[in-house]
Amino acid sequence: MAEHLKADACPHLAVFLRAPDELPELLVSFYALGVRRGGWLAHRALPGDAEHERQVLTDGGLDVAGLEASGRMVIVELDFDAPAEGSTDRWAEALDAALARGCSGLWYARFPVDPGDPGYEAVLGYEREWHRAFRGRPVVTICPFVTRGLDETETAAALAELSESHTDVLAPEAQGGFRSLHPG
Repeated sequence: MAEHLKADACPHLAVFLRAPDELPELLVSFYALGVRRGGWLAHRALPGDAEHERQVLTDGGLDVAGLEASGRMVIVELDFDAPAEGSTDRWAEALDAALARGCSGLWYARFPVDPGDPGYEAVLGYEREWHRAFRGRPVVTICPFVTRGLDETETAAALAELSESHTDVLAPEAQGGFRSLHPG
């Protein structure tokens, strides 16, 4: 295992996807693993997309309604008007409450971001704050990025930038699954 992964018991992983349609399977698998491990699940949606995200996850086979009803999952929309600094405070309080209820930790993921999108830099600010606040806590995070349309140089630049605020970056394999790109 790479040294940077050994140092981070609760990884914050960036995941490169070729297209947004790869995301539902990834998220459902991730959250299902979180359920099996006794986790509290949190999913962040774009403003106005929470209901759509619930439906996508439900259609993928995750019992979102049951998990939300039991207090094991929340779906929250990102507030781009709130500053990144301090944006993790309520999540830290909610994590503490989930741990007190007997959950093993937080399993968190969000909507996909394209490094070419105008909101990319804003999302990175929230990601840096998330990594700072939850490093070393019982939190497993995946942050999906869509690389469709990026050439090799742009992909390498995105990898370098994302490796600054993520434990590792995972990329899709041709035969399925993901491989670690072991950022520096």
